[in-house]
Amino acid sequence: MATISIEKVLTKKGNHYKARVRETKHGKRLFEKSKTFGKKSEAENWANSLAAQIKERGIPSIKPCDKEILIGDLITLYLEDPITSRDLGRSKNAVLRRLRSYDIALIPAHELTATHIVQHCRTRLVEATAPTPQTVYQDVTYLRSVINVAGPMFGYNANIHAHNEAIPTLIKYQLIGRSEKRDRRPTQIELDLAEAGLQKRQSHHASYIPLVDIFHMSLSTCMRLGEITRILWDDFDEDAGIVTIRDRKNPRNSKGNHCVIPLFQDAINIIKRQPKTDRRIFPYKSTSISAAWQRTCLENHIYDLHYHDLRAEGACRLFERGLNIVEISRITGHRDINVLNNIYLRLSVKDIHRRIN
Repeated sequence: MATISIEKVLTKKGNHYKARVRETKHGKRLFEKSKTFGKKSEAENWANSLAAQIKERGIPSIKPCDKEILIGDLITLYLEDPITSRDLGRSKNAVLRRLRSYDIALIPAHELTATHIVQHCRTRLVEATAPTPQTVYQDVTYLRSVINVAGPMFGYNANIHAHNEAIPTLIKYQLIGRSEKRDRRPTQIELDLAEAGLQKRQSHHASYIPLVDIFHMSLSTCMRLGEITRILWDDFDEDAGIVTIRDRKNPRNSKGNHCVIPLFQDAINIIKRQPKTDRRIFPYKSTSISAAWQRTCLENHIYDLHYHDLRAEGACRLFERGLNIVEISRITGHRDINVLNNIYLRLSVKDIHRRIN
């Protein structure tokens, strides 16, 4: 017997009602169809009529174009599927979850048009929170990744051409934009303040994360926070002075992208003094560390300094130590040398003068 559910959806334009009719057998989904209405009574009438039709005539044959799904439901499938959600980052996860609260989530995936995407971006840019075009760009790219797998992964029809039509217009009228290159380099005073703030925070009786050690580890190794919290004791070779970073971030494929990097003595000392209570050397959540960093910067009036900037600062220090760009790329893991050239833009004229004299 078909089951009916009516879900109230709050959007920017008010309340909508999403009706869903589903037929299952022994836990296996045989049929599902959903549609959104402005009134609850309309949603109930449509759902009851479809359920009665299924009871009387059986499950209707489904053509490829009939496999409809709302974009919001498609996003939910994407977030909950063990394959598509396997390597989902925190930022993409948050953006997709937020997208489900906008009007675009109520559009059937096969009816998505360039106009819908442009309208969503226009709506986002006039919000009270005033997101930047760079932030809105995330909405567009992450939604595209969901639309592109609607058919191959889930068997639903979706318009995969809408983004190709929308993006030229979005770029032309600056409704979206790529992230600007950062040239922020912390001063020594800011780093000292940050270290003192982290020390104070980790000294609290309820704290258990060695924030200062991780802070210095970031500067010394140029590792991302997620990489530091992932390395195992088995990955550390004290005699050789190296550590293996497994599945290091890579634009093409992170799986199997293992990198072996040399460690300076300060990093070796930091690792050696960690207690062996876990397979991981730093068995802590990267989100907790980044949150502590943000609060520390706020408390000490250090503005516009991201934790990821410590990675670039570490690369600048490697340059100042005399390493060449190829040697530095082996440590930072950058495959594109141009990325390192952009990091060098953070070096001031005084830094370069000090380096060559």
